[in-house]
Amino acid sequence: MVTCPFLRSHAASAALLLALLAGCGGGSAGAAPADTRTPAHTAQTLAAPSVLTVRAKGSLHAGVGPVMVVRLNQQVVGTVEVKNTADWADFPFSLPALRGGDKIDVVFTNDIAANGVDRNLHIASLSDGTTVLLPFTTGIVIDRGAGAAAFDGLDLLPGSSTLASNGALRLSWPGGPNAAASTLPRRKAAARLLLQASFGPTPAAVDALAATTDASWITTQMALPTTDDFVRGVQARYDLGDMNRPGGDQYDPSEIVRIFWRTAPAAPDQLRKRTAFALHHLFMVSQVDANLWFHSRAYANYLDLLNRHAFGNFRTLIEEIALSPAMGIYLSHLRNRKEDPSINRQPDENFARELMQLFTIGLQELNPDGSPKLDSTGQPIETYRNADVMALAKVFTGFTWGFPDGQMSNDKFGWLDPTYTAAGDQRVDLQRMKALPDQHSTAEKKLFTGKPWAVTLPAGSSAQADVKAALDTLFQHPNVGPFIGRQLIQQLVTSQPSAAYVGRVAAVFNNNGAGVRGDLGAVVRAILLDTEARTIPAPTSPNGKLREPVLGLLHWMRTFGATSTNGRYRMGWQLDPLGETPFRAPSVFGYFRPGYVPPTPAFAPRKATAPEFQILDENSVAAWVNLAGAMGAGGLGWVDNAPEVPGNHSHLLNVLTNAGVSGLLDEIDVLLLGGRMSADLRRILTEAVVGIEDASTRGDPDRVRLAVFLTLASPEFRIQR
Repeated sequence: MVTCPFLRSHAASAALLLALLAGCGGGSAGAAPADTRTPAHTAQTLAAPSVLTVRAKGSLHAGVGPVMVVRLNQQVVGTVEVKNTADWADFPFSLPALRGGDKIDVVFTNDIAANGVDRNLHIASLSDGTTVLLPFTTGIVIDRGAGAAAFDGLDLLPGSSTLASNGALRLSWPGGPNAAASTLPRRKAAARLLLQASFGPTPAAVDALAATTDASWITTQMALPTTDDFVRGVQARYDLGDMNRPGGDQYDPSEIVRIFWRTAPAAPDQLRKRTAFALHHLFMVSQVDANLWFHSRAYANYLDLLNRHAFGNFRTLIEEIALSPAMGIYLSHLRNRKEDPSINRQPDENFARELMQLFTIGLQELNPDGSPKLDSTGQPIETYRNADVMALAKVFTGFTWGFPDGQMSNDKFGWLDPTYTAAGDQRVDLQRMKALPDQHSTAEKKLFTGKPWAVTLPAGSSAQADVKAALDTLFQHPNVGPFIGRQLIQQLVTSQPSAAYVGRVAAVFNNNGAGVRGDLGAVVRAILLDTEARTIPAPTSPNGKLREPVLGLLHWMRTFGATSTNGRYRMGWQLDPLGETPFRAPSVFGYFRPGYVPPTPAFAPRKATAPEFQILDENSVAAWVNLAGAMGAGGLGWVDNAPEVPGNHSHLLNVLTNAGVSGLLDEIDVLLLGGRMSADLRRILTEAVVGIEDASTRGDPDRVRLAVFLTLASPEFRIQR
C-alpha cells in the first residue's frame, strides 16, 4: 500500500497521483483523472488564450448564489451567479488577450447574512490558460464596499480566497508566466543536458550552462581538477584511531556510501563524477563481497581511480582496473597461483572471463555500429572460446598485494595481508598489485587463435610483459568501441540507441580526430553532443531511459540542496525496496544487465533493451512513490521526529511568490523534468496546487511540497528523455 503522510492533509490529490501512476510501466505520461463534474464545470476553457477563467464556488442564501462581476481595465466583461457550493467550477469570461499590467477586478455584489446564513463568494484561482494566479498572491488585495467603494482603495485587506462582504478582488495581470520567459527555452535545453551529464540541475547550474554553449560547458567540466574523495573520506575515519580501522570495534565500511551521498550531489566536477558512476556500472566491484568488506580503503581507491581516469585513455583505465587490489579481491585474481599439473591445479578464471565478457569485447563479434556479426548460417559469432579464458587466466597469475620488494615470499604469497593499525599501516591497499615471479605462469599463452587479432605470448615472459601484451590485444579488438560506447550511451542518454548513434561514438573511440584510440573524454563528448542526445525525442520515439533509483534520489538531493544534518545519511532503509543500494550490487553483472529486454509487449517484439526495467516491479514502483512522498514533504531519514536529510524549497517558494503558479510549474518543469512536462501533467499539477485553499503562511510551502511530490512520483520524472 502506498502511504504518504503529507497527502493525508490533501486527500483530494490522491486521485491525481493514481492517474499519474497509470502509465508508469510504459514510461508514458499518466492519463488525466476522469472529470465527474457537469460539462458546465469542466476546465476545458483553461486552454483558451482569449478567455479569463475564474475558478469559484459560493455559499447560498435563500437559494440565491453570490453574483460575480469581472472587470477588465474598469470595463465590465461578464456577470454570473455562482450556484455551485460543494465543488469548484470554472467560469469563463471572453476578453481581449491579457497584457502585463492590465487591471482585473472580481467583484462580489450581493452579500447578505440573515437567520444564521451568510452568502459568500469563494475564489480558487484566475487563469488565462498560461498564467495561473491564486487570490492571495502577493500584490492582490480586497477592496471592501459596495458600488464605487469597491474601487476607492480605502478599505483594503490582503487578497483572500473568500470574499465575505461586498467588494472587489483587485490585481494587476503579471507580465508573463515567468520573469525569465525569454530565456526559458535555453534553460530547458541546459537542464536537459544536466540530466544526462550531471547528478541533476540546480538553478545556478542551469543559468550558468544556459549562458554558454553545451560544448564549452563540457570543456570546462573536463578541465576541473580531480579529487580522491573516497580515499580521503575513509582515511579521515581511519585517522580517528585503530578502533575505526579494519578489525576495530567501530570499523564501518558503509562510510563509503556516506562519502558518496555527501560528495556526489555537491561536487563541482559533475560531469566527471557522473561519468565515473557510469563506469562503475560497466566495471562493477561490489561491497557485497565479504572479503572486500574488510578492505574499505582499497575499495575507496578503486572508486577514485574510476574518477581519475573518467576522461583518460581506456587502455590506461583497463590496466588500472586489472591491477587494482579491490578488483583482485572481488574477481579472485589476487593470489592467483600458476598452474601445477602435479596436483591438477589450474589458475582461477574468474577475472579473465569477465575481463572479456563484461569489460572489453562482450560475447559476440560486433559490426562498427554495434550490431552483431553473423556467420554463413545467420548465427552470431562468439568472440572467445574456453581456451582463450584458460590462456588469459594464466596471464593474471602471481599477483598479490603491492608490498615493498623483499617483504613478499612464496610462503607468504597465500596468506600475508595488509596491516591496518596506524603503527603498521603501509597503505599497500592503495598500490597496484605486484607479481611474485615464482607464482606467475611462464607457459606459452595463445589468445584468439584463428582470428585476425590472434596473439601468442611466448613462454618465459614476465607477468608484466604478459599483462601488457594481453591488454594491448584486447584494447585493439574491433569490438571495444561499439561495445563500450553503447553501454556508455545507455548509462548517460538512452537505453536503446540507434545503430547510427553507436557507430558515430565507436568511430570516435577508434580515432578521436587526432589519431588517438580509446580517448574516453572524446567519447563522452561525442555521446552528449550527438544529435540523438541533443534532439528532444518525439512522444512516440523509443529514445529515453528509466532512471535508476539512485540517480533519481541524487537528482532530488542536488536540486534541493539536501544534506545530512549529522553526516550519517541514514536513509538506506528507504532505498532497499527499490532494488538498488549504492555499491552493493548483487554480482559483477551489476543491478541490471545492459542487454535486458523487458518481457512485455512494449519491448519484447522489438527486442528493445531497457536495462533499468530489470529492477522495476509493482513493489519498487510503490516504494518510489513512498520515497517521492518523503522527498516532497521534507526529506529522508529521521532523527528526533525530523528529516535527517532535509530538502530546501526556498527557491521554489520565491518563484511561487514572484511568478505565481505558472512560474512555479515552469521552474519545476526545468529543474525536475528538463523542460518535458506534458500538458496532462501540467493540468494535474495546476489543479492540485490550486486546490490548496490555505491562505496562511503554510499555504505556499504546502503548494510547493505537493507539486514537487507529484512531479517526483510521475512517470515523466522516472523516464529520462
